[in-house]
Parts: sequence; structure tokens; C-alpha cells
Amino acid sequence: MGEDFGEGGPPVPGEGVRQFRPPTAPSIPEVIKEKILTFEEASKCLNTLGKDETGSRYAYLMITATNRKLTDVSIILRFKHVLFLDLSGNYLTTDALTVLTEMPFLILLKAERNRVDSAALKPMPYLQVLALNQNQIKQVGNIDQPLLDCLEMNYNDIYSTEFETANLKQLKQLEMRSNLLFEISGFYPPNLRKLYMAANKITTINSPEFAKLSRLETLHLRENSIQNLDGFSEAQTSLKYLNLRNNKIEKFKEFRKLQCLPNLETLIVTGNPLPGSEVPQMGGEGGGGGVFGEGGKIRDPVVIPLLVLLPKLKRINKTVITMEDRIDAEDMENDVIEALLRDDETAQDTDRETTTTDYKQESDLDG
Repeated sequence: MGEDFGEGGPPVPGEGVRQFRPPTAPSIPEVIKEKILTFEEASKCLNTLGKDETGSRYAYLMITATNRKLTDVSIILRFKHVLFLDLSGNYLTTDALTVLTEMPFLILLKAERNRVDSAALKPMPYLQVLALNQNQIKQVGNIDQPLLDCLEMNYNDIYSTEFETANLKQLKQLEMRSNLLFEISGFYPPNLRKLYMAANKITTINSPEFAKLSRLETLHLRENSIQNLDGFSEAQTSLKYLNLRNNKIEKFKEFRKLQCLPNLETLIVTGNPLPGSEVPQMGGEGGGGGVFGEGGKIRDPVVIPLLVLLPKLKRINKTVITMEDRIDAEDMENDVIEALLRDDETAQDTDRETTTTDYKQESDLDG
């Protein structure tokens, strides 16, 4: 859990593939039969021998009871030495998990692919990892886990995040991929280091509290609908990795808004409709600059414009920035800036034309 998948992040199901879904009859609610985990079955699920909480005795520290259609696992309370629980692939509800909050030393709780509709479980004094991927969670709030380090809620139906009432002061990694979020808004745990929000429906970043995340290092926003890059601030001094792959950013000038990030090193923008061909390219003898990089290799056309705007970058998409790239960016700086100014003027002219047309239409209607 919490694995770094590099440029692209974890694979998004069906990415790049047009999926055909034939018409289906209305779904019939599944009948859930009660299935209680017995002591004998739980004993067979024990694994990972190690020292218990006293450090002087050995005990089995983990129970793995996955894909058993369980609805009740309260018997696990009898295994007080267990530190790690994996209950994925069952029929457990939030109430069924709440029983387990009485486990005195639980560190990890993994309950993916169940019927959990809330992450607001009772506080557990030692819980550090909570994985609730592929459940039925719609809203986030009132989570009180004082030592929680990693919270995973990928592939749910979350449309609202309200962390201002949460007690997550130690949370460093938050994952909410493939939900229903339309914007980054509201409050976020103050000590976040990694935030994964790929494959949502995000269009804007509109959160003063997000802009205050001074310890955030990694931000994954791929597979969204972001068009502008408002919402970042100079307070985000730790942000080094930003993944904006497969969004809807059309203008290079948007990346000037990232100049406030003093330590940004890696920027991923593959799959955005950026006009790389509109920016002048150098074509010196010997293939020195422009579309050709070191050794005559074809250079990603967004590298030079982005490097002009954000000269501290060390990696753009799959390109590790070389000294030659930096020299070419310095040589092309004026051309790139002029191109951006032309874009601004064109946008202003378009706005004026739109305003004039709207006024004329209103006058015609008034007449």
C-alpha cells in the first residue's frame, strides 16, 4: 500500500480503451446471507509469527480472512495479540467493522471490497494504516484516528471531503483515486506528504487550506478535467512531484502559475492538449536545439517551453533535463515569452469580440 508508481501512478482501469456496455436489465439487489466467522475458521487464518506487544512472547500477529462472504467477524476480538487484519472481499458493513475498534493493539486494518459506507470508525489508539478501497463511501468527515499514517479510499463514490472535523494530525498519505470529486476544496489534514486524486472529475483547485499544505511532496491529479492551474501557493515549499497527465490544459501560460512552487522538480503533463507546435523551435546545425535533443534524439516538444517557465525542473514527462536542454531553453527564452504574449493578446481579442457580440445581441433583443 502507498506504492509509488512513478510517472503515471497506478493503472486506471480501461484507460485509453473505449468500453462497450450493452443494455442490461435493471439490477436485482443481491441477497446477503448472514455468515459469521467462527473461532476455528479464524484460527486457520492466523499467520505472521512474531513477538507480541510485551516483546517477551511469540504470537501470531495477523489474520487474513479474505473472500469468504463474511458478515460478522466479532470473534476476532478473542485474538487480542493481532496487529494486522485483512478482511477484504467480504460483506462487512461499517457496523461490522466498528466492533473491531475494540482491538487493543491493531496497527493495520484492510477491508477492501466490502459494504462499508463510512471511514468514521471509533478511534483506535495504534492504528496507522486504514484501507477501505472499493466500498460504498460517499462523504468523508469526522475521522478520528490520532496515529493514522495512511488512509486509502480509492474506487468509492466520494463527492465531498470535509476534513475540518477530522483528527488526522499524523496522516501523511491520502488516496482518493476514482471517486466523484469535482474540485479540490475544503480542509485537508495539515501534515500530508502524498495526495493521490487521479481519475476523478476535478476541474478546479479551490481551497485556501490546500494551498497551506507546506509538507506536501507528491500530488497526483492525472485523469481529471483541469484546465487552469490556480490554487497553488508559495507556502507549498515541499512539493516536488506534480502529475497532471491527461487533463485539459491548453495553454503553456497556465504553468506560470506554478512558479510559486520553489522546489518543484518533476512535472508530468503528457496527454494535455498543449500547442507544442506553436512554440518556435531552434534548428541549428548539428541538431543542437529545438525538436532534437542530446545525441540527435527527438525531444518532447513541451520540454523547452516548460523549462523556460519553470527553470528549476529536473524532469518533464519522461525527459530527465540535461545541461543541453537548459542551454537551449535560455537561447529560446525570448521566443517562448513572445509566443505566450501573443496567446494572451489573442485571448483578450477573443474576449472583446465575445463581449461585443453579446452586447449587440442584447441590443437587438431590446429593439
